Amino acid sequence: MGAILTPAPMAAVSDGPIPTLIRRFERLDARLVATVVGTGVVVCLGFIELLRSPLQQLSRVTIELLAVRALLFLAPLLVSLLLLLRDGPLLLGDRRPPRSWGPDLLASGLLSVVLLLYFMAAVIITASLMLNQGDGVGEVGFLIGQLEPARFAAALARAGVYGGICAAICLHQARCCPSGAVGMASGMARSLRLGIGVMVCLDVVWTIVVDPLRMGGP
Repeated sequence: MGAILTPAPMAAVSDGPIPTLIRRFERLDARLVATVVGTGVVVCLGFIELLRSPLQQLSRVTIELLAVRALLFLAPLLVSLLLLLRDGPLLLGDRRPPRSWGPDLLASGLLSVVLLLYFMAAVIITASLMLNQGDGVGEVGFLIGQLEPARFAAALARAGVYGGICAAICLHQARCCPSGAVGMASGMARSLRLGIGVMVCLDVVWTIVVDPLRMGGP
């Protein structure tokens, strides 16, 4: 995980929107993807094992499906936190006025969406292997077919919003924290606390307000 926290060289502050987007997407490397995929596999395995004990009366298919749907809800928060850990030092080293944050907010949102796709692919493949019914492709197709399009689209939207929020928090902290290693560490710690707090609050609001409205609709 230490490799995630290693900042990359920062390009010139005068970069325009397109160079900023390109620079950020160039950091979507194998290490970050491997971290997200590995997290998806480990969390999925742990979640399935956690469900098996209290839900022994349910079929294995039902348990795997419950795990995939639950992790689809948690995925936006998890991938956004992983992205914050990796790109936080980069953004904290960039002191810019808020009017120039747009490209970084957009890039972080798009990167979170891409990372969510990797995360959910790892979760679905892991769950299908746990089903172990001899038809891996069919099991993957079954689990994908059980995901509601509206719920999946909402997860993608939340990932984009959370990624942008985490980037905004880091860029704001860059303007508040002192320069140097101590200031960077302090800003990173505050960014993590604020990021987790804001995303958890938004998830609670989504669960209490948005989900009941959507399920109660036509």
